Amino acid sequence: METKKKQVLPSPKNNKKQNLNKNDVKSTIEAFFKEQEQIYKAEESLTIKCLETEIRDKEKELNEYYTYCQNYKQTYKNNFNNIVKQTEEIKKELKDMHIEYIDSKILLENKRKIELESMLNFYKDKLLDIKNQWENKTFCDENIKNIVYDILGVID
Repeated sequence: METKKKQVLPSPKNNKKQNLNKNDVKSTIEAFFKEQEQIYKAEESLTIKCLETEIRDKEKELNEYYTYCQNYKQTYKNNFNNIVKQTEEIKKELKDMHIEYIDSKILLENKRKIELESMLNFYKDKLLDIKNQWENKTFCDENIKNIVYDILGVID
């Protein structure tokens, strides 16, 4: 048994409801899309503001780090130049001290030489006095005479 379904045409009342419902749905959808668009625009605006804030913060951080690096570089350069300058000064001081040492050594050697020459001259004079006394016959020891002549022979 088959039952036939009756085809029911919408009544004019129903038709109005359907039209009204379509308009309501359309306006509701349009309102929904406008609301979503506003939400997306607000989110986009907020995201852009957040990104701009982050960018500013990162730029500030980067600039501070750049400044720090420049200051460090300048400090390092100054320290390096100071060390080079100090090294040059120390080299100069060492060279001056070496020259002073050599001068002092030469002066000391000359002083010793002068002292030795004065001692030599002193004893040479004494020996010449002894020789003169021998020749004047005031001094009579033959051994001393030979020693004096030997010493004078070496000195002259």
